[in-house]
Amino acid sequence: MIGLLGSEPEMVEKEGLLEDKECPLATQDEIVNKGNKQVAVLKASYGPAESEERCGNCEYGMPMNKCGVSDKEVYCVMWDFKCKKSGVCDAWEPTEDE
Repeated sequence: MIGLLGSEPEMVEKEGLLEDKECPLATQDEIVNKGNKQVAVLKASYGPAESEERCGNCEYGMPMNKCGVSDKEVYCVMWDFKCKKSGVCDAWEPTEDE
């Protein structure tokens, strides 16, 4: 999937954590994560949620605990950063379950 940033997220290998899978660079590098988060703030108004629409129940929010994403966060595949489950942005879409 190609996100709004124009290309697929760069991936890094995490030996022993995921079976033959990789982790997005933003989950491993705080500088990259902060930069991508700032882009989401500027382009998609990422911030605290004031409704039930939250990153924790967004189509683009992926749990990635084995990649260093905490239980209070999800990895946003749209903006390529670790998003607080309680946050939201203009790209929010309901999950297929909803």
